[in-house]
Amino acid sequence: MEAFITRPDVPAEMRQHFTAQGFNPGGVVEDAEAPLIDTAASDSAAETAADDVPQTADAKTLSELGVVERMKLATRGTREQRSVLVRDPNRLVAAAVLSSPKLTESEVEQFAKMANVAEDILRVIGTNRAWTKNYGVVSGLVRNPKTPLAISLTLLQRINDRDVKMLAIDRNIPDPLRIAARKRATAARP
Repeated sequence: MEAFITRPDVPAEMRQHFTAQGFNPGGVVEDAEAPLIDTAASDSAAETAADDVPQTADAKTLSELGVVERMKLATRGTREQRSVLVRDPNRLVAAAVLSSPKLTESEVEQFAKMANVAEDILRVIGTNRAWTKNYGVVSGLVRNPKTPLAISLTLLQRINDRDVKMLAIDRNIPDPLRIAARKRATAARP
């Protein structure tokens, strides 16, 4: 404290207050730009914490991490890391990807088209109004065989006629969806 009150940037009123408290303005004169707390130890701890998180999106490297680290990466990681983690077998990790603030609509559209994504993830995408405003997301969800049938049938109303004709002959989608697409395609023909 004595070194602090000798600094040239300390106001005179503060210096008088601390001298009245029994601190003598003496000691080593501190540089006004020098920090009051030694931050070298905390900087090195932050660097080692950052080094623990892998910078690659390799699935094997990410699978070796614990659930908490994968959830942190799902929300704060790169685009490549999110695309790997959305397919994670742990539902919490996969759901954390969708809550990432860095998530873009193009990524959501890509996730909607992935056949190896959990059904829960597709359900969350299909029930989010902001994401289903994008036609690419809607189309990807309807064409995805893993999308829950109730969501696919609801979103089928929003698909354009050309895509409905393609869905009517697509063998990869569930039969009830293909039949509904066929009925809509025949009803659209004059």
